[in-house]
Amino acid sequence: MRSMSHRERVRAALDRREGDRVPIDFGGTYATIIHRSAYERLKTHLGLEHGTTTLSERLGSLAIPDEAVQRRFDVDTRCLGLGGYEGHDGEIDRNTFMDEWGSTWRKAEDGHYLNVDGPFFDGRKPSLADLETHPWPDPDNPGHYRGLGERARALREDTDFAIVLNMPVGIVHRGQFLRGFADWLKDLYKDRAFIRRMMEIATDHWIRVAVNALDAVGDDVDVVYLGDDLAIQSSTLFDPEIYRQLIKPHHRRMIAAIKARGDIKVVFHSCGAVSPLIDDLIEIGADAINPVQVAAKDMEPEGLKRKFGDRIAFWGGIDTQSILPFAKPDEVRAEVRRIIDCLGRGGGLVLATVHNIQREVAPENIVAAFDEARI
Repeated sequence: MRSMSHRERVRAALDRREGDRVPIDFGGTYATIIHRSAYERLKTHLGLEHGTTTLSERLGSLAIPDEAVQRRFDVDTRCLGLGGYEGHDGEIDRNTFMDEWGSTWRKAEDGHYLNVDGPFFDGRKPSLADLETHPWPDPDNPGHYRGLGERARALREDTDFAIVLNMPVGIVHRGQFLRGFADWLKDLYKDRAFIRRMMEIATDHWIRVAVNALDAVGDDVDVVYLGDDLAIQSSTLFDPEIYRQLIKPHHRRMIAAIKARGDIKVVFHSCGAVSPLIDDLIEIGADAINPVQVAAKDMEPEGLKRKFGDRIAFWGGIDTQSILPFAKPDEVRAEVRRIIDCLGRGGGLVLATVHNIQREVAPENIVAAFDEARI
């Protein structure tokens, strides 16, 4: 087989065709990056000297791999992200801020920010009127799109990498950040009028941002990456019928808005035991599922490939719960080979880590994983 370009390799995998090798993603999405402390050790291990770019000023614990690192591992993807919201500072103190949606975030000891409050967290029963009077952020805020088209064009013209446009969080996450995780779940069962309207508002906003972004980048992106966690380690977050009745119609609209803009692949991110909903994601147009949390219930690679491999691709698969942090390099290589031989058989796999690489992962294991992928 002839040698493929990076873009061709990713496209083949998402079309479930076998390429010259399995494509690799490390840093192409906001869920395939790395904790800053692990990244600093990786740079030292590789003998590379460069500054560290973090996901944002406030999310400084997460590092985006530098071009030198990505070229060292022959990574096939490149990340394209929207800019920040302009005209809103939101700083409460040095470790706490409020985002443009009105949700409050506080820095934890490990450097990650946790959602601790929101506009509908206050313990009383919010009403439909509260939703209509809430000061929602402007989806046309210029900060999101400033320079986006130019960055996409430069990647398209100067490289052959698959360009991944990373979208903001989806409506499940947004609802949890606005309402509170527990109350949001209860509303699915007890206050459907409220939660339907909140999801409708969030979906309309998300679609407007997506359309604006895709108008800015034109034909210069290959993949749109969107995320909405629908499961935990042992099960879906809610009865699958709840998903189909209340949430799936909004996800359908979101994916349809992307597909209407051109020949773009959609990667849908959901952590956990999401297998009961993969048929639904296929039905609404997802081209690949990420992160393929192989340690979760009913997410064994063999079963996933057998049930879904002829209809959807897989993006992820390298276990970050036990293999990467605790295994020896030879064990990491063996696991990567197992994932490739199973999920990549006949095409249909973009190899990446399951979630961001955390601080305890040794650089030797990172090198073992990505080097094995190219053999």
